[in-house]
Amino acid sequence: MKVTITLSDNQQPNSKYCFVDDNEKDISNYKIPYKAKALIEAVSSVKKLKEEHKIITIPAEGGKSDTVIEIRNSELYTFNCIGVISTPIVNQTNNIYRIEIRSRFDKGDKQYFLLYLLNCVYGFNIFNIDVNSKEESNYIIILIILYLNKLIEAYSDGLYKEYIRQEYNDYNFKGAIDINRHLKLNTPFMGKTAYTIREYTYDNEILCLMRQVIDYIAENHSKIWNESLNSKSILSEIVEVIENATPSYRMNINYVEALKCRREITHPMYQNYEEARKLAIMILNEAGQNVFDDAEDLSLSLLIDIDWLWEEFVAEKLLKEYKYKHLLFSRKEGSLEWAAGEYWYPDFIEEKGKKDENKGLSIFDAKYKPWNWEKTEDIHQLISYLFISGGDKCGVIYPSDEDEDKNKDKEPKQKTLCPFDSFYKERKEPKFYTLPLHIPISKEDADYSEYCKDMDEKICKWKQHFSEVI
Repeated sequence: MKVTITLSDNQQPNSKYCFVDDNEKDISNYKIPYKAKALIEAVSSVKKLKEEHKIITIPAEGGKSDTVIEIRNSELYTFNCIGVISTPIVNQTNNIYRIEIRSRFDKGDKQYFLLYLLNCVYGFNIFNIDVNSKEESNYIIILIILYLNKLIEAYSDGLYKEYIRQEYNDYNFKGAIDINRHLKLNTPFMGKTAYTIREYTYDNEILCLMRQVIDYIAENHSKIWNESLNSKSILSEIVEVIENATPSYRMNINYVEALKCRREITHPMYQNYEEARKLAIMILNEAGQNVFDDAEDLSLSLLIDIDWLWEEFVAEKLLKEYKYKHLLFSRKEGSLEWAAGEYWYPDFIEEKGKKDENKGLSIFDAKYKPWNWEKTEDIHQLISYLFISGGDKCGVIYPSDEDEDKNKDKEPKQKTLCPFDSFYKERKEPKFYTLPLHIPISKEDADYSEYCKDMDEKICKWKQHFSEVI
C-alpha cells in the first residue's frame, strides 16, 4: 500500500500533517505515525539523497541548507525544500511512502505559486494555459519547464557526443573483424568484410532520448510546447540539430529502457546533459502513470530550494528595472569587503552612478521564510551590511499571504536606525524596511491564468510602494 505524506515548507510543530493511504483514508492529523519516522529520517538530508545519484535538485549544486525534514523530540520541522520524494523502502506492513512538500502559498493540489515562480525565473511565457485538477498535472508542467531549461543549458555546452560500437559489412575494412558475422554474410567471399568499430558520434541513445521527450511534449502538451517555442527561439534550433544528428532514431523504441540511458553521465563537460537525462526519464515515465510512483527507483524524486527560487524571482521580476546588482558568491559578480580579504554577499545592492555619489547605498535581502521583527539574526545581518557600505536604506523582501498580513497590521513597516552621529553627518537617518509581496491564495475554482493576473497586480502594487521607498 502506498502512503502519501503531505507537508508544507517551513512547517512547525503542532501543524496539521496529512497521511493518506491508497484508499484516501486519513491516517493521522497532528502526530507522526511511528512507522513513518524511520523513513522520514532516512530521507532528511539532501546530501544523502544526492549520493544515490537518483534525485534531481534545483539548483543542481543544492541549496544553502542540507536539511529537508527534521524530527526533534518527536516533532516535525520542514524548511525551504519543496518537491516529492518517492521511496522504494518497504516496511513490514508493505507500505511504500511518498513524501510531498508543497509551498505554503499553494493550497490543495494546485501548485500555481510554484509554477509562476518557475516561469518567471526561467523566462518561459507559460501563463495562459489550462492546468487541470488531476494529480500530477502541475508536476508534469514543472518537469517540462525544468527539462527545457536544462536542455538549453546543455546545448550551450555543445551537442552530446559519445563512443558507440557500430557494425559494418562493406569494402572499407577498419577496426576489428567480426569472424562469425563475416562468415555468415560473406560466403562466398565477394570482397566485403564484416567488422566492428568504435565511433565518436552524435547519433547516440542519449540524444535519441532527448528527441523522444521533445516529441512527447509536442504531442501531449502542445500548448505548453508552443508557448515554450515562442518564449525561447533557441528551442527550434535545438530540435532541428538533434533531429539531423540522430538518423537512427525510431519512434517505436522506448529509450527510457535503454541501458545507456539508465547510466549516469559522468563526463564533466556533459553534466547538464546528466540533469536533462534524469528529467527526461521522469517525464517519459509519466506516460500512462503517476510520475513519482515507480516504487523500484528512487530517481523519481525532485527537490527545489524555494529560497533560492524566490531570490531569483525577486531579481528577475521585482528589481530588474531598478539599479540593483544581484550579488552571487563570486568576486566577479560583486561583493562587499568588510575587512582585508574578507567579503560579505548581500542579495541586492544598489549600483551608484556619478550623480549618486553623495547618496547612500540601499541594500536588500530576499527571504522566503515567514518573516517578522523577531528575526533578529536577519536584522543584525542587514544592519551590518548597511553600516559597512555606508548606506542609508536596507530591508527584507519576502512573500506574505493574507493571514500573515492580518497578524502584522499593527507592526511597523519601517524602523529608523540609531547609529553614531559620525556615521551619518549630512544625510538623513538610515531606515530598515519590510517589503512583503502579498501572494494571492490559490482558489479551487480559479484557473491558472486568473492566478497569474492576480500575481501581476500584486507585483505592480509592490513596485509602486518600492518606488516610494527608494
